[in-house]
Amino acid sequence: MSVLITARGLAIGYDGRVIATVPDLDIRRGDRVSIAGANGSGKTTLLKTLGRLLAPVSGTLSGVDAGPSGAVYVHPSPFLYAGTGHDNVRLGARGNAGDIERAIVALRARDFARMNVREMSNGQRQRIALARALAACPALLLIDEADSGLDADGRAAWNEVVTTRHDLAIVRVSHVATTELEREGDGVVVQVSTGKSGKHG
Repeated sequence: MSVLITARGLAIGYDGRVIATVPDLDIRRGDRVSIAGANGSGKTTLLKTLGRLLAPVSGTLSGVDAGPSGAVYVHPSPFLYAGTGHDNVRLGARGNAGDIERAIVALRARDFARMNVREMSNGQRQRIALARALAACPALLLIDEADSGLDADGRAAWNEVVTTRHDLAIVRVSHVATTELEREGDGVVVQVSTGKSGKHG
């Protein structure tokens, strides 16, 4: 599989202040990577750095850029535009009807896609946000706990995406313990802690 992201000697943080250093990392198309660690350890900072939303403090980061067909970041409390779920997914797909339909079906959101987003439950809004991200046809999907509040049907739909979409890499922030992620066979686990971080898998 082709390499999408290469990180070497990466130090992450804000305004020149290092929060954590990250092990050398290669993310390939089809990979599943979980970023684990305590609150405030730098998990979201690492995710945003991989998505080019933040610049690394030091080290080198190369690969796909942010945007459609590249890296797409999904916030833990996704912002949806006024209108229907379908309207929002269409924005992700830049109007491609086939991509819109495939993304809505993948998240099992067809029953409520034409609803106004203000009338949706939080779980439905999260499914629309994930569908919008999928509709952009990214190579790299960065999930910042945006899958944590899904209902049972949404969780089943998302798990199917994770297990079947080998054309894209998925990196997600997780509060699940590293040993549990490894036991589940979740691929590569990057354990982030203040200072130096480690990699498993």
